[in-house]
Amino acid sequence: MKRDYLNSKKGLPSEVKKTIIIILVAVILLVGMYFLTTLILSRDVEEEKITENTIQYDEILAGSSFGQSEDEYYVIYYDSTNEYSTVSSLVSSYQLNGGDIKLYSVDLANAINKKYITDGDIVTSDASSLRVKENTLLKFEDGEVSETITDLSEIMDILNS
Repeated sequence: MKRDYLNSKKGLPSEVKKTIIIILVAVILLVGMYFLTTLILSRDVEEEKITENTIQYDEILAGSSFGQSEDEYYVIYYDSTNEYSTVSSLVSSYQLNGGDIKLYSVDLANAINKKYITDGDIVTSDASSLRVKENTLLKFEDGEVSETITDLSEIMDILNS
């Protein structure tokens, strides 16, 4: 009896037709969603920007403070993670404006520079025994420290000039 029903001129039963239509609609929706998400995601990705690598020479490690090539230069020791410090912005503006004397910066937040931090006396005789406090400005002349400045207002005056 079933065989006769399927072979009749009416075709497939209505339940089978509904199932096939539902499956086709679901497949079309899934394919459409796939292409739609691909389109959205690819539109968000910008074309790769090609930037030229540059070496930044203004920030140095504390151990290389004594080995710079200029005859006269400043080295400022500060903690870049201190959000209340104005030294970071002063250093940036001094370096951008190109002050009279070259300024190098040493970030005391860098783990390599931690061993140079002291709460006691500042020692500036040579690189191996160097000990500084946060916000210390050293002036070097001919590879030796000629001036040590720890007063923040004095540092600000020098960097603003």
